[in-house]
Amino acid sequence: MKLGIIGAGSLGSALGERYADRGHSVMFGGGASAQDAAVRLRSQVGSNAETAAFGDVVILAVPFAAIDAALADAAPLRGRVLWSCVNALKPDYTGLAIGFDNSAAEEVARRAPGAKVVAAVPPFANAIAGRSLRYDRDLAPTVFICGDDSAAKRMVDGLVRELGAHSVDAGPLRVARLVEPAMMLAVSIAYAGVPRDVGLRLLERGSVVPIGEGSRA
Repeated sequence: MKLGIIGAGSLGSALGERYADRGHSVMFGGGASAQDAAVRLRSQVGSNAETAAFGDVVILAVPFAAIDAALADAAPLRGRVLWSCVNALKPDYTGLAIGFDNSAAEEVARRAPGAKVVAAVPPFANAIAGRSLRYDRDLAPTVFICGDDSAAKRMVDGLVRELGAHSVDAGPLRVARLVEPAMMLAVSIAYAGVPRDVGLRLLERGSVVPIGEGSRA
């Protein structure tokens, strides 16, 4: 699969490395950081618009404050599968800029009209880069997937599972306004005092049905 990654910070770089190792074709979009990541991983690099046109899935991995510029540069995105890894974190990580009645994912969708936006905040970049997502009792952290297009959600679901994460269909895109505060809880715990490598896990009794077949887990 061709993956265009807009944002080559710690998360975007970690995702690019993991997916390149899995045999996907990766292109980074942006400035100097994208160039550095592409050289390091022997991947392609281009403008945000070129990266969006390249990807079967476009991965948005920029800070919340940067979504306007990133999406403006990447336009047009109509019809593209756009995986939003963005949480609405304040720049100093002390809380959320928006939440509960709105979400970063919904703001991404508003700025990318016609895109098939799927919200799925991945585990922490250092865990992805470390190549092991196994925590206590050998459990992988949950990634909650929200979106309004079933086919797009299945594509992102497959990519989340390739990371080794536990994928949960949380429902339509508007549910991201509940998921993102839960991810803020993980950030708060991880960086309160001595940094900790943590993840959230949803536990369920009974069978699990794949995304797109009516299950919420």
